[in-house]
Amino acid sequence: MFARNCWYVAAWSHLLPAGTVIGRQILDEPIALYRTESGALVAMEDRCPHRLAPLSLGCVQGEQLQCRYHGLTFDMAGRCIGVPGAEKIPPGTNARTFPVAECDGWIWVWLGAPGAANEALIPRGFDLADRRFTMRYGEISYAADYQLVNDNLCDLSHLDFLHKTTLGGATAGGWSDQPPRVTPLERGVHIERWLKDRPVNPGGTDLTDIWSCYDFSAPGILVMRTTFYPRGAAERCGLAAPPDDLAPLLRRVDQQAVTPTGKKSCTYLFAAGFEGMTPSPVAMERMYKIVMDAFAEDRTMIEAQQRIWDLTPASRRNAFLPSDKAPHLFRKMLARLINQELKVSS
Repeated sequence: MFARNCWYVAAWSHLLPAGTVIGRQILDEPIALYRTESGALVAMEDRCPHRLAPLSLGCVQGEQLQCRYHGLTFDMAGRCIGVPGAEKIPPGTNARTFPVAECDGWIWVWLGAPGAANEALIPRGFDLADRRFTMRYGEISYAADYQLVNDNLCDLSHLDFLHKTTLGGATAGGWSDQPPRVTPLERGVHIERWLKDRPVNPGGTDLTDIWSCYDFSAPGILVMRTTFYPRGAAERCGLAAPPDDLAPLLRRVDQQAVTPTGKKSCTYLFAAGFEGMTPSPVAMERMYKIVMDAFAEDRTMIEAQQRIWDLTPASRRNAFLPSDKAPHLFRKMLARLINQELKVSS
């Protein structure tokens, strides 16, 4: 089951310049995203109502999209406005459109009730085009239920084990020493923790305290700051959130989205980098390699987990650890959103 009354990340904004069209799949729904010649953004079902040819293989003509198979042309509202060889537009030739928005470098699509598509529900993140941030981006496909990826991102204790030589190693571990503070949100969870006496650079002797803080919002959006402070900052802050006037040594930023494409498949879009500084190309490449290596480890584990999950009776209860609080609360919140939609539709 999916929560449909949510904004789902479909693509990176800069990958869809004016006059182009691309195909995406969200919640088992094929979607054609196109940007008109004037720059307007449209999300339309990726099926021509004639013979179901993918409209994402079509071409943008001014403000319209034309099917490449038999030339039917659609306006931005999905209305068919031209059929070659027909004096009148035949009935049943319109294509469904979806609310679409752009925010923080991403294109968002709403597949639920159109009247409920409130852009205020879009979780705010960072933007590749914002000069305050120096970031690298990527995209990975998973053959797994999107909720398994959400679980992974809500519980970073696995960094000590699955990512021992990558992300975990870069911070000298300690993510599993004690559960983080988890605060429920209306449409997500807030997760924060201190990591004390960590090396500034992997294998180095200069130590720092690290403040890790992120929101994980419906349907699966992570916006995270990892801030490095002089050693002793955690104790001076009483292990609480650092004040705004406490100067950091370095601030990492991460922006990630889990978009289900089907019942057991999803796309993972991510960007990672730094705020308020421009690192050297060598430093950026080193950071990005660590991130990509870690995400490859995640995909191998989660796709293997899905295979075991499929072989396990639904009645079997899983063990519950203290670090499972955030994944549990997030799944519970998503189930609430889904149940609310089901009540409205029944």
